[in-house]
Amino acid sequence: MGIPFKLAYNTAVQLIGKAVTATSTLLITYLVAKNFSIEGYGSYTAIFSYIALFYVLTDFGLNAVFVREAGSDSEKQKENFKDLLGLRLVTSIIVVFVATAILAFTGHPALVKLGIIIALGLVVAQSFATTALALFQARIRYDQAVIADSFGAVANLILVYLAASNFKSILFVIAALVLGGVVRVLVAFYIVRFQLGGLAVSFNTSFWRRLLITALPIGLIAIFSQFNAQIDKQIVLLANYKPALNLNGETAVGVYGLAYKIFELAIVLPAFIMNVGYPIMVQKKEEGIVALFNFAKKLALALLVLGFFGLILGWLITPFIFKIPGLEKFSEGVSTTRILLIGFPLFFITPLTLWLAVTLSKAREMMFIYGFAALLNLSANLVFVPSFGYNAAAVVTIFSELVIFVLSLAVLYVAFRGKET
Repeated sequence: MGIPFKLAYNTAVQLIGKAVTATSTLLITYLVAKNFSIEGYGSYTAIFSYIALFYVLTDFGLNAVFVREAGSDSEKQKENFKDLLGLRLVTSIIVVFVATAILAFTGHPALVKLGIIIALGLVVAQSFATTALALFQARIRYDQAVIADSFGAVANLILVYLAASNFKSILFVIAALVLGGVVRVLVAFYIVRFQLGGLAVSFNTSFWRRLLITALPIGLIAIFSQFNAQIDKQIVLLANYKPALNLNGETAVGVYGLAYKIFELAIVLPAFIMNVGYPIMVQKKEEGIVALFNFAKKLALALLVLGFFGLILGWLITPFIFKIPGLEKFSEGVSTTRILLIGFPLFFITPLTLWLAVTLSKAREMMFIYGFAALLNLSANLVFVPSFGYNAAAVVTIFSELVIFVLSLAVLYVAFRGKET
């Protein structure tokens, strides 16, 4: 299977899978938004944005290191997989305890706190699903990941439909999604068991130590990136707004959360492309810096074209989205969604700059860039959201990504110049 075909096939497979999962997510979003008030949807958003902050702690960039170390050696993949599974089991349990402990000191409403505790089951499920994905990535078999994701998506949709239609508590929706996550893991592990001839767990602490140390820069980048993507929703919920804005936290995060969900669903394409592009960039690096640079330029052009196309299309259809029956009450989110869409090209190109820098062994520099952007994002949201409302959070999101992009270009420029000399 040649590189162009491999890239196209695996990207196409992911797109098909995303069509299933995105349809499921869209319908779930619609069901929750339709059947609950703005405040109810706001609680739903707050719960999952909090949980999402901890997803990345169970990932911590370990998959990228697994792919790099195991390579195409099937025996090494089998041995390392059981070690990785053991590590993820331990870390997911620790993360659940830490997330619960932090929750005790926050000002979240009681309903949101209870929903978060229930939803922490998804942290464990996500951890196991991510472990299975590591094997699929190493073998560049995203079709197998799509099978598991699709089963999970269908289960999520059915269970949430039953919960939203028969119960008026958001907690039943959260429980339904946890069960859907379990279905996804069971299917993924069945495929892994078939691929490896068995499924085992190993508690190899020396392997864990080496993996964690190697993954540290990438893991911190992932943490800072997820922090950038989720902390705004927590601030929008907990902010003390100026009286003139006439806003409360649940309403504000409800409107902002739906706008961000629309935006979020639309920016998954570059991540899928880079899931395939990163292993290919590693191969291109072995061929020489010129081959890597030429491949990166072509990929950058394709991503930018897709980003600008998405901006134009999204700008035009956004008003119609908020006219769908059941979503009219969120109509103030039109302007918020359009603000976020302005950043579309940036969000399409920055995944490339990140993984290109990682390929060039500049993960440490990117770690500092993403850490600085996370601090900037937090500070700006704390300052501007209480005074200007949730639209300020949308502006801060774009500005933070712009900072990441500009600083990433500087790192790449120095890296390529250094390789040429």
